[in-house]
Amino acid sequence: MKEGALTDLGFSKNESKVYYSLLRLGPSTAGVIAARSNIHRTNAYDALERLAERGMVTYIFKGNKKYFEAVDPNQILELLKDRMRKFETVLPTLQLDFKLSKESNKAHIFEGIAGVRAITNDMLKENKEISVFGIPKDVAERLKSFINVFHKRRIEKKITMYHLYDADARERIGFLNSLPYTEAKYIPHDIESPATTLIYGHKIAFVIWSEPILSILIESDRMANQYKKFFTLLYKMGKKP
Repeated sequence: MKEGALTDLGFSKNESKVYYSLLRLGPSTAGVIAARSNIHRTNAYDALERLAERGMVTYIFKGNKKYFEAVDPNQILELLKDRMRKFETVLPTLQLDFKLSKESNKAHIFEGIAGVRAITNDMLKENKEISVFGIPKDVAERLKSFINVFHKRRIEKKITMYHLYDADARERIGFLNSLPYTEAKYIPHDIESPATTLIYGHKIAFVIWSEPILSILIESDRMANQYKKFFTLLYKMGKKP
């Protein structure tokens, strides 16, 4: 039972046997300790050396013989405290690594209009503010099968959405600005985006208006934060008709 307590703290089985034998024996030679611990003398000596390195055993010479002695068991507590202090110095790094592992990026790729619909449904589910830029002038026509329903559900959930169109789509921008929880602007042609980018919560989605339409959804706190900052800069440059 007692030996098991030490092995739980990282001591080997032989080290535990030797230390407990020494506690009962007092100053003793390696041979006597080995016999009392019921292990081979070589193994006992190795265990004694390791215990000495840990500060759990001391030794003196009497004549030409080496006598070992166990230190106060309270030293074990000091060893544990020392380990705790060392662990606390690396704990912030370990916590950061753990956090980053939880933030490991996840990507999903969709094809066709169904993929865009899946992303809009995900935005409603996420229930976070939405920022979108690089919107083609004809996006409402492209997504006419579900875009109006999306906006209706979004407004019902009181999700604010900010739009930046690539071109001066006055009619569409005017319509969006008439909706609650909605703002829309346009940006100059010379900074036109090759894809529509949507930022919401910890996610970023890219919609490439190719044939077929290609949508990429990425889950990443760091990327979402960086794109949000970029969007904020763009939005300040935006204009209303």
